[in-house]
Amino acid sequence: MDRREFLKMTAMAGLGAALLPGCMSAPAKPAPRADVGAGRETAPPAGGELIVAEGTDPAEMLARGLATLGGIGALVKPGATVVLKPNFSVPRAPEEAATTNITLVGALVRTCLAAGAKTVKVIDNPFTNPVICLEKTGMKTAVAAAGGQIYTLNGGRDKYFKPVQIGGQALAAAEYSKDVLEADVFINMPILKHHNGTTLTLGMKNLMGLVWDRGYFHRTDLSRCIAETAAFKKPHLVILDALRGITDNGPMGPGPIREYNKLVFGTDQVAVDAYGATLFGLKPADIGYIRIAAELGVGRIDVDKVPVRKA
Repeated sequence: MDRREFLKMTAMAGLGAALLPGCMSAPAKPAPRADVGAGRETAPPAGGELIVAEGTDPAEMLARGLATLGGIGALVKPGATVVLKPNFSVPRAPEEAATTNITLVGALVRTCLAAGAKTVKVIDNPFTNPVICLEKTGMKTAVAAAGGQIYTLNGGRDKYFKPVQIGGQALAAAEYSKDVLEADVFINMPILKHHNGTTLTLGMKNLMGLVWDRGYFHRTDLSRCIAETAAFKKPHLVILDALRGITDNGPMGPGPIREYNKLVFGTDQVAVDAYGATLFGLKPADIGYIRIAAELGVGRIDVDKVPVRKA
């Protein structure tokens, strides 16, 4: 997707430039502060397995998947600050399958709090009207009912973002989510759906919502910027919502919906995304950011060689 197409899409959503400060006004490569320097993280273990839970009840599937991983207590300790990053970037109702399942998100908030988490924050940086996204997706109501905190990052550049060194070829530096940088536990919760710029939205694509100037990604090399962002900071866990998602006209929708009835759990971002691509009927190497991330050593693209265990 080029910049003209990106701006056209946001305009169709009823936005003015004032609602897209991160895409329109931030410098392409912000100068990092001396006190930041988070640096690139090492790749997850090459042998990391994937856990797949099948069914139609998101909360029950989540419980099975986490139990198979060894229980939420292995990840969330008493007093921990947990940050969840679902996708609620477009103003679609839950049944339209363009955003992360709200029952799943609410269930994970409850599970983390039951494990003793001090705070569970649910964040995104919608590229359409954030107030409408919070309401129409049902995410605000679901998270509040579960006891979590939910907010969008759109209006708080100084409050929510911190300059960091990404160290990439296309993305040398960026302003990245403070919440994630400071969290004890970070869980990425993408939805599997079509995207007209990258073919698919998956876990690594979902990380764009943690960067202030996403417009820079579109102005340069979208797939490489996504992969380099994934290489900079990895989640402690990825839970791919492959319950149901649009198969065309993404990311905005509406579009035709396919039901996969799966949740995919893993620590290897590339392997999770590669598995998701196969569910969609595509080869992982045909998705640019998956291929580049594998080349950068973020994880394994040869998903046929990654152990897959059913929950």
